[in-house]
Amino acid sequence: MSEIKRLTDYSHLRQRIFMYLGGTDLHTQDILEIDDSNNPVIVNETWVPALYTGFREILDNASDEVNGHGFGNTIKVEYNPNTMIFSVEDNGRGIPFDYSKEYDMHLATMVLSEPRTGRNFDERKKVAGTNGIGSAATSNTSEWFKFKITKEGKVFTQSFSEGKNNDNQLIIEDPIIRNISDKTTSGTYIQYHPSKSVFPNMVLPERFIRSRIFEFAAANPKIKVYYNKELIKVKPKIEQTLFGKTKTIVIDINDEENDFLSKFIVVPDFVSDGDHYHSLVNNIPAINGGTHMDAFRLAFFKNLLTALEKESKKRKLYPNRADISEGLLIYNITEMDAPNFDAQSKTRLTNESAGKIISKVLNEAEFYNQIIKKNPEWINSIFERCAERTKKKDASDLAKLQKKVGRVKVASLLDATGKDRSKTILILGEGLSAIEIAKSTRDPQIHGIMPLRGKPMNVSGSKPTDVASNKILQDIMNSTGLIIGKKAVREELRYGCVWMASDEDQDGAAICALIVNFFYTYWPELFDDKDNPFLYRFQTPYIIAEKGKERKYWDSSNYHQFIPSEWKGWSITRAKGLAALIKEDWVEHYKNPKLIPIVNDSELKETLDMIFNDSRADDRKEWMSI
Repeated sequence: MSEIKRLTDYSHLRQRIFMYLGGTDLHTQDILEIDDSNNPVIVNETWVPALYTGFREILDNASDEVNGHGFGNTIKVEYNPNTMIFSVEDNGRGIPFDYSKEYDMHLATMVLSEPRTGRNFDERKKVAGTNGIGSAATSNTSEWFKFKITKEGKVFTQSFSEGKNNDNQLIIEDPIIRNISDKTTSGTYIQYHPSKSVFPNMVLPERFIRSRIFEFAAANPKIKVYYNKELIKVKPKIEQTLFGKTKTIVIDINDEENDFLSKFIVVPDFVSDGDHYHSLVNNIPAINGGTHMDAFRLAFFKNLLTALEKESKKRKLYPNRADISEGLLIYNITEMDAPNFDAQSKTRLTNESAGKIISKVLNEAEFYNQIIKKNPEWINSIFERCAERTKKKDASDLAKLQKKVGRVKVASLLDATGKDRSKTILILGEGLSAIEIAKSTRDPQIHGIMPLRGKPMNVSGSKPTDVASNKILQDIMNSTGLIIGKKAVREELRYGCVWMASDEDQDGAAICALIVNFFYTYWPELFDDKDNPFLYRFQTPYIIAEKGKERKYWDSSNYHQFIPSEWKGWSITRAKGLAALIKEDWVEHYKNPKLIPIVNDSELKETLDMIFNDSRADDRKEWMSI
């Protein structure tokens, strides 16, 4: 015997409900809801999708009648989460209930009980119903389903119920038709209770349903919407109802040629973590977005980043899409003809045309310039997030880099050998050949010497990873034991202090200034001890007077006191470079060093910023002219 079966529509709807209404398992998702004070909030909610879709299909019919087709002005919804009884009523035209000889059935009976029936097949103008499935899917999966239609002085009532004893047909009771004197009243009332045999999980939070009705009312201010007999009060614009005085960015897209209307409401700093988007398409909550939301987010973030480039260069911070989207709520209302969805549950729009329309409109540069101008607080928060993200990334990259380079021995360092490191001195000398004699005349217990091969980088405005990657600065850090991002503790360093030895000229002074800026930028605490400074300028001779074995010295601090006429008979040398110094000069200066301590006074920070900050070029010119 063949295993092939032929199911009735009724049996197929109930056994394969996921094809028509969605899943019957519990579903949890972050979703926008309305709290008791009528404020929108993001809630991690749990519900049964198919249960909600069944209700929404009935609501969609009322919405199509009143809002889509323009008949009536009132929709009333009631829901009791304890009894799981739903009801929806509108004062539209009323579903036609004429008897059809062609179908041998009243039209209303057919529409509400049989799949593939409806009136939105041919002309789909801004309606929710599209497939002729919804109402029948709800009635066929209900324990009972009853309705009342008032139309042209008649009232049509009928009830359906689920089949008993494995009956594979919906039980349809005979309708009751009665005449009334009032020929002006019209509308449709539907009440139903979902079947427990179809829905093993009867979970549909009352707040979830109320939220959907509230935002429907907010999106359709011309319609009177009641929920559990209470009129939902709304304002003329949805952003006024939902967000009140909250700062929002409203973007209206109106494509008359395609009869496409879409409003995007961007709310900065709305959520605490990540971002959230929510959309109504022809009053259907497309909670998973779709082509229109994808297109908006792509264009909006891309073009805003482009508009921020000037400010990015100024701040030396370069935001990405995540910096913009963090905390953002993007709320959307779209009205369009013939919407297509990824499933009967209608949680995601699939029309490619919607995305193309939105992408085309959102490419005007001036539009984003205005957003930046009108929302300075939000723009600042974007850069703050960028700074924090960059800081964390730099810290991570820096840690990896320092771990790598920290194990590298400084080849150019002639290390001091003394065990008491507090008494040791690291001499940073300008040039390798220039301090060769200094090496041979040092006290190896005390003096460590490291030649600087080139000019150190200007660390002002530089990323820590770039600083740590610089070979000269790497060698300084590895020689001293200093680590970027870690506070300097004198007792833990490899040297008690550092002497900067350079040529007595402008280049030499620049090298010393760059070294001071490097130390102060990352370890300002090294400059606080005025009684025991860490960093010194080691003054080497600029002028040397020699007579026999006797030598006299003048450096950059006092060379102006040198009067040649007072030193007749002496051999005079201008030794502006370290290479000009001989063994006797180094011996004397080791024995009697002339040191300029570099300590934190009221001017050090400002002076360094004045010299090395790229953005202070004008201030620098004025300062140098004094």
